[in-house]
Amino acid sequence: MKKLLVVAAAALLAFSACKGKNDVIAKVGSEKITQETLNEKLASFPPDYQNYVQATESGKKQFISGVVREKVLIEAAKRAGVDKSKDYKSALESYKQDQKRQLEEFKNTFLLQTFVAQLQSKMVVTDEQIQAYYKANQAEFDKPVAYTVKHILVPSKALAEAALQRLKAGESFDKVAKEVSQDASSAKKGGLIGPFKKGDLVKEFEEVAMSLKVGEMSGIVETSYGYHIILKVSQTPLPKMTFDQAKSIIKAILEKQQVEDWFAAEYKKLGVEINYDAALQAQNQK
Repeated sequence: MKKLLVVAAAALLAFSACKGKNDVIAKVGSEKITQETLNEKLASFPPDYQNYVQATESGKKQFISGVVREKVLIEAAKRAGVDKSKDYKSALESYKQDQKRQLEEFKNTFLLQTFVAQLQSKMVVTDEQIQAYYKANQAEFDKPVAYTVKHILVPSKALAEAALQRLKAGESFDKVAKEVSQDASSAKKGGLIGPFKKGDLVKEFEEVAMSLKVGEMSGIVETSYGYHIILKVSQTPLPKMTFDQAKSIIKAILEKQQVEDWFAAEYKKLGVEINYDAALQAQNQK
């Protein structure tokens, strides 16, 4: 592939070397087609075709003829008033808006990728931090537990309250989860997730899930994902974990906590406020 691109570049240089870039190669009415115009046009074609154009006389003539015919058609379209038509203007405006949107997306994507890489390089978890966490939470590693729960996830508190009322009225958790939960992967299984260990999920969710008794249902739990209702299905004791066994798990927990702490600080700094209910009401009114 690299060799092909080199050949294509050489082809383009050879094609343009025969004349200066401002030399006029053809005229279509008052419009001049210069060597630079041809070079720019040829650069948009695949390398194989570029090579064909520069390597053969017939290729050069064919290419120039094609550019001329395109210009003739464009001039004819203008005389016919196509560029004044409603459809043309609408399509042009749509294209401009799309280009503007793509530029903004490119700028934001580049900003995100660059900054996230910088941020990740600063978020370092040391061995000392891992050891300190292990000592502070050693009971959890001496007697680790795997939890299985069912949950219902909805984007607003109002929807969570409505789901909770249905459950309290006697509807089955599986039925309500399948009908309203926004977590598609678990909803089809009646909201079932797990087994999971501490550190696998978001802190607020885990704290409630671990505190429930088997068979007990929570109230409404808010996390960064939305509003949950949790039903504890089971908890299973696991074998003791040594420090070496727990090291990678602790590292992941601490890395996740650094990210959450960073976002919390930024939310506070920027005064972030989110009204999910208002957004959903506006959407429902459409």
